[in-house]
Amino acid sequence: MVVDGSFLKASYKGTILTSCTHDEVGKILPLAYAIVDSENNKSWEGFFVQIKGTFGVREGICIVSDRNESIFNATKVVYPEVPHCICMFHLWHNVKRTFKKHHKQLKDIFFALVRAYTIEKFDYHMIEMCKTDPRVQTYLFEIGYKLQSEKWNNKNRKSAMETSTKLGEKYDKLLRENLIASDQMTVGPATKQLYTVFEGVRRNIVCLEEGTCSCGKFQMDELSCKHAWAVLKNQ
Repeated sequence: MVVDGSFLKASYKGTILTSCTHDEVGKILPLAYAIVDSENNKSWEGFFVQIKGTFGVREGICIVSDRNESIFNATKVVYPEVPHCICMFHLWHNVKRTFKKHHKQLKDIFFALVRAYTIEKFDYHMIEMCKTDPRVQTYLFEIGYKLQSEKWNNKNRKSAMETSTKLGEKYDKLLRENLIASDQMTVGPATKQLYTVFEGVRRNIVCLEEGTCSCGKFQMDELSCKHAWAVLKNQ
């Protein structure tokens, strides 16, 4: 659930608080909005109370926002057990503004870092970032970053995938891209349930029964990654 606040600059002043999520085909789905005097602990807490009362607390939920202190304070009260993540785009704008000299070199590294599926890749990109500007790592530590991947997994999406003959455009495109990429790979059995997929000199382990791959994407996206496709085509 992504939340944000923005000033109103038209005839009616104040601040609009918004909340949205993804629907089963990856499109933005508005959940709620409220007009308040300003962003503060009380306004955000009241907003979250209304959302929680309407939608409850669902499996796999996480809250994504900018670094507004009032949002963090309110979620601690209303959603104490729900993970709270910082929006990568808001965080990038903070990094860009703070480290202007190297921001062009940092951009690609930063987004590769925050989109890493495995700790190994996360660490690799962090080393690359430190080579460009070591101050960025200290900055991220100070604001409390951590590698945290949340699976988006709800009954509506599963139901849609099981009953529809066509996936949403976003996921259909991703599956097609993975299918094409799998043509460049070779597969060898590791055990009865595990398969070794060779991508050049790189090796990944796929388990179809558990829906996992060592690349991390199969289990996180809950869609067949290119390595899983290679195994499926080899059946």
